[in-house]
Amino acid sequence: MTRDASCWHIFASIFVLLVFVFPVVGCGDDDDDNDDSDDVPNDDDVNDDVDDDLNDDNDDDVNDDLNDDVDDDDTAPVDPYAEMTPGGGTLDEILGISSHMSRGAAYNWKREFEIEKLVEAGVKMVRTDFHWYSIEPEDDVWNFDGLDTMTDLCLASGLDVTAIFLGSPDWATPGGTADEIDPAQYADYTGKVAEHFADRIDHYEFWNEQNTTRFWKPEPNPDKYGELLKAVYESVHDNDPDASVIFGGLSPLEVNFFDPRGIWNFIHRVHEFHPDICDYFDVLSIHPYTFLQQPSPEFDLDLGIYHFPTTVGFIDLARSTLADIGCPDKRLQFTEMGWPSLIIGDQRQAAYLAHSMMMALANDIEIYDWYTFWDGSGGASLPTEDYFGLFTYPGDTQDTEAKESFLALRGAHRLLGDSRYAGDLRPALYLDTNVYALVFADDQGMWTVALWRGGPAIWEEKNIVVPLPAGTDGSWTLFDQSGDEIESGISENGEVEVAVTGITQYLRFFLN
Repeated sequence: MTRDASCWHIFASIFVLLVFVFPVVGCGDDDDDNDDSDDVPNDDDVNDDVDDDLNDDNDDDVNDDLNDDVDDDDTAPVDPYAEMTPGGGTLDEILGISSHMSRGAAYNWKREFEIEKLVEAGVKMVRTDFHWYSIEPEDDVWNFDGLDTMTDLCLASGLDVTAIFLGSPDWATPGGTADEIDPAQYADYTGKVAEHFADRIDHYEFWNEQNTTRFWKPEPNPDKYGELLKAVYESVHDNDPDASVIFGGLSPLEVNFFDPRGIWNFIHRVHEFHPDICDYFDVLSIHPYTFLQQPSPEFDLDLGIYHFPTTVGFIDLARSTLADIGCPDKRLQFTEMGWPSLIIGDQRQAAYLAHSMMMALANDIEIYDWYTFWDGSGGASLPTEDYFGLFTYPGDTQDTEAKESFLALRGAHRLLGDSRYAGDLRPALYLDTNVYALVFADDQGMWTVALWRGGPAIWEEKNIVVPLPAGTDGSWTLFDQSGDEIESGISENGEVEVAVTGITQYLRFFLN
């Protein structure tokens, strides 16, 4: 979203209001500060009934597309772990934040605090705006002071930076529309940035949610976007051959949301104007916010003429779309993902963060950027925009509090930071499709099973029996979502019974 933020198109919001009589979420401004969410209603008492109507996350009917090889075969392997091979990135390698930290040259305590807490939570990437109008306020007059300060502070703490090319100065677009941008002038700006940061930044994202009228005025223009993306790609690679150019993060709800090609149809429309577009980006970015940013990541809405998929469905559709246009091997990032704690509460926000992180890691997502660090200051154009943060808004008092979402992020880092996805236990356990048991392992032989139930009723329990693999001594430890130990023991029969809820639990054991 950047704090100009992932604003759902007005017509789509009206459609949803008429169908579901449900509040709209998700518009924003471009402030660098956020708001306190602790005084809002919390969790299941707030919105379970509405979420159930929206969601219909039934245990038997929710998607099983997290892993397509979940089937009804009656023959389970004796040791379901035997054929699992950990691969892909580790959790710490994919964690990022879509941030509004200060881009000024002066000391800023909120920025210092944010960087400290991001490091504590294992985050590796900070995504933020590199506005053209700030960098080149007048033609050929350049200002990098604040961005230099911010970038150097991040790098000194081990945080990489994704720079978003966004916005335009009045001198380049006197009418205030992106359609006016001269590709040569834009290439000059983006090339200058790539040259200046060549030894410090390797990731450049071109625009943000360009498939919405919020970010591309007067309306999304796939032809113009493709033209400028080509200019960006060439200018960046001319000045930094090793850098990655990212196709700007797409909103899942846009002007053409009834297009039969699905949620990410903007990619198809760019390809229609530019059949060679695959040659002009390295990575595709999507923003797989759930429907109006409130249901769980397991939620699937299929109205026939309109399908809003699960988080994993978003991934599958993005990859099939890339295959359709001729570049199936492009890397895929979530440069924004999140839920506002207003309405759904802090506990569900934290649970959905944990669920979606595990899904991203299990499906080879290169970067998972949570939106965002601070709650808002109350100035956003719609109320929920101020409640996406990991920390409450501190105001001028420097009095802030970690939300449960931060504790969930830090807990996952502490338990799974060095782990890679190994496999899915559900086929072996014959679990219904709304109970998840994803297996992760590190290089030292520590294996962890992430366990949860999908859907809005996060405190509803389901008892399951989790087998331990051959080669363990039966010792196990169960941790909660925040990374605190719940219980431990030694299994005499090679199994552990766990009461699974919507709050993620981590069952760990060592495999020789």
